Amino acid sequence: MEFRCFVRDRRLLCISQRGTHYYDFLHDLKDDILKLGMQLFEQIKDFESDNWVFDMYIPRTRIRAHLIDINPFAPRTDPALYSWEEVLGMRGEVDVRFVKQDHSGISGIEFSAQRVPIEVVRASQGRGVVEFAVEWEEMLRQGVQDHGHDSDEE
Repeated sequence: MEFRCFVRDRRLLCISQRGTHYYDFLHDLKDDILKLGMQLFEQIKDFESDNWVFDMYIPRTRIRAHLIDINPFAPRTDPALYSWEEVLGMRGEVDVRFVKQDHSGISGIEFSAQRVPIEVVRASQGRGVVEFAVEWEEMLRQGVQDHGHDSDEE
């Protein structure tokens, strides 16, 4: 099971299912998913940015969550089952969202877990590895700067 997690001001805001198919068993696992997401966040929360998005994988054993990757906290990062407006407005407890039964198969590419995240594809655009790494770092920095100013205005 793969999930996208949003962090703003060093606080975990929400967790979204990454796949596009409805699985009725996920609702029964909500507490486990939240607990494992919080445990992983506690391990990586000292990441050098205040605002970021990370993807996690939870195996069937549900013993622990594994970090897949870290993305910029920016509109160019897919908000999964949320809108960016929802994410930016979150203030309370960590929200967990799954595909609803009547929305199965919404957007995205089936079997996307075996592919590179869309954000990486968009950022690479035929660049060499070193050039891409520099560009990716700049995207992360810019995403933080773009949204760091939003919290100052509130």
